[in-house]
Amino acid sequence: MPRHILPIGGVVAVVTGVALATTPSYAAPGAPAKAPAAPAAGKATPADMDGDGFDDLASGAPGGAVKGHAKAGYVALTFGSASGISVARHQGLTQSHTGVPGTPEAGDRFGSALAMGDMDGDGHADLVVGASGEAIGDVKGAGSVTIVFGSPTGLSDKAIAYHAPTVTAGRGFGGRLAMGDFDHDGLQDVATVDGTKVAVVKGAKNLRSTPAPAVRLITPPGGGAGTQGIAGGDVNGDGYADLATVAYFDDPADEGTLGVLPGSRSGLSATPLGRNVGLPFAGYRVVAGDVNGDGKDDVVIDTGFEDGPDGYKLRTFPGSVSGLDAAGAVAWSGEKQGGTAAQLADVDGDGYEDLFVADPEAVDGDGFQNAGALTVLRGSKNWLTAEGAQTLSLDSKGVVGVAETGDFFGSTLASADYNGDGKADLATGARGKWRGTGAVSMTYGSAGGLTGQGSILFGPDSFGYAAEKAGFGAALSTPPAG
Repeated sequence: MPRHILPIGGVVAVVTGVALATTPSYAAPGAPAKAPAAPAAGKATPADMDGDGFDDLASGAPGGAVKGHAKAGYVALTFGSASGISVARHQGLTQSHTGVPGTPEAGDRFGSALAMGDMDGDGHADLVVGASGEAIGDVKGAGSVTIVFGSPTGLSDKAIAYHAPTVTAGRGFGGRLAMGDFDHDGLQDVATVDGTKVAVVKGAKNLRSTPAPAVRLITPPGGGAGTQGIAGGDVNGDGYADLATVAYFDDPADEGTLGVLPGSRSGLSATPLGRNVGLPFAGYRVVAGDVNGDGKDDVVIDTGFEDGPDGYKLRTFPGSVSGLDAAGAVAWSGEKQGGTAAQLADVDGDGYEDLFVADPEAVDGDGFQNAGALTVLRGSKNWLTAEGAQTLSLDSKGVVGVAETGDFFGSTLASADYNGDGKADLATGARGKWRGTGAVSMTYGSAGGLTGQGSILFGPDSFGYAAEKAGFGAALSTPPAG
């Protein structure tokens, strides 16, 4: 059944602000974007492809047709600025882009997962693109990952691609990604779920000249039959990014295991950090971030569906020098939250990361099914709190758009500092908007939380792509851990 996100304390938070629509100037898909006339001063940020000091956003449309090939998939890159994300300056990306290995083929689903981080240390974030339906030779649906390197104008014409060491039909390699500097060398690494294992490719200064990067396979804690969620974060605060995982040894409906693969000088270690946490089943999402501001990333999980007496229960496992503190796990005691824990980011700039709980199947106030909504729960020194919580949808005041049946608003989330004000902003995918065409909504962080000021809603037509059932926004790029 569809689920509701309930107002916190009986009051629905109102997101205020007025957004003005502007007419974008278009660039053809794949065409280079012009560099900004006056680049912002300052150090490049984790998801900054062009090095102007503002994070950038990539949106995937894995169901989009390319050159007549159904579900070949494409990606649209938009650039951050002092006023946030604008579609006036953008680039399109397909497998026909100059320098990208491969060609668009039916069912590739290029853009099914996205991440950003500087893997070669040149000061420009690189775009990591999963193509979960890619055929490798005669093996259909094996999947692949493409790394497109950044440049002063955004996407460069240099890219490399790789796949699982052992290709398996229908495996969907590249469908789940996480990034972090696991060996603390200043270069971002990328982890990909590969069935029972996690596949890791390390960043390197010569990566763009390495056509076949080394792929290391690690079995997650409690795994052996399958891997579910992965999330990067520095759980023990030692400066090395770690990888939180949920895996299962037998049947995912029977039991699962939450564990942490620790970062080290040689990269991710196969020896788990601290004790593993047993779960009733493996269908848990996992997100990592510093909820209580102590310098160590915590892990939040929830079921996203009914779980007996603990239905929709959020649980925060504190990070510590010895790993996750299972004994000190903090259960959410506020109103029941529908949906899933989808992202942690500091939206109000108070030093505590806040939790975005997304419910793309939420029914709106007019009874529209699967319209979607999300709730923001604030982090604090006393963990997640209902104080100052917000509920946001396409019907919220100041947010551009109107909630409709089948929008699936909240199906994906990405949070980064797109306007450079030191507060996390939020991109929200609505993959079903406009009868499956898909759209992305932008809202911005402020001292009072998310605000509709400057909100925009955009879809494929903003980039010169056809308005078709593409699932635009089904994947959004996220910055690396740490």
